[in-house]
Amino acid sequence: MIEKAVRKILGVEDSPKWLEREVLKKMEEGLDLESAVGFLAPWLQQIHRANLAKYRPGRGMIRKAAPFLTAETVERLGYRVEFVELFGSTFPAAVRGEGIYTPVVPIFDCKRRSQYIAAKTRKLMESVVQITTTKEVEGVLADVVKMDKPPYYYLHVPANLSKLIEESTPITATVNRRYRGVYYYWKHFRDRGYLVLVGKEIGGVTVDLLAVGLGRYAVVSGGDRKIARLRKVVDAVYLA
Repeated sequence: MIEKAVRKILGVEDSPKWLEREVLKKMEEGLDLESAVGFLAPWLQQIHRANLAKYRPGRGMIRKAAPFLTAETVERLGYRVEFVELFGSTFPAAVRGEGIYTPVVPIFDCKRRSQYIAAKTRKLMESVVQITTTKEVEGVLADVVKMDKPPYYYLHVPANLSKLIEESTPITATVNRRYRGVYYYWKHFRDRGYLVLVGKEIGGVTVDLLAVGLGRYAVVSGGDRKIARLRKVVDAVYLA
């Protein structure tokens, strides 16, 4: 219930433990839940704005988010998405049938590693769709659009990506189940209005995802010591 009231004010469904305590205090003073959240609204807006300003993603963070931004785009076209191993890396792929995929390879810079992947992709051009945000690398041009409200940034592909996927020859590939688990949380938090970052360091620990709203929520894939350290600096830790 608190999450719904916060969503009306801030656009994010967030209710960290400290907020629950503050709302409860106001309710004990005779306010109903929505009135209690409304009373706290100016304070909550200040905290939320400060968090967004602190964690606003730069070019490096957006590059790390490329697989998930691309998967999100492919999924919006109506395809089921998996993450497959290709050229020693993991990429989103449109599921074309039982065990066959069309990988959609995002390249968001022209660094050596990206040039290597682009060279490898050329050999599989009939089976792989490559999208890029730089004209220095061959592929379908795309843009990362930034905005001041959820989801804060997303991938825009002007070309008919669905047509390119349908015209490709699907291939078999190994699915990366860890990426699938992380992507579940990417969608979970993005759908609820959080700013979601990939590969962010917080408290000396690099996490798979960091979701930022009123609170901060880390998604990690394993590591007991890592989790113990994170619990001191975030509001909750989720295991992918």
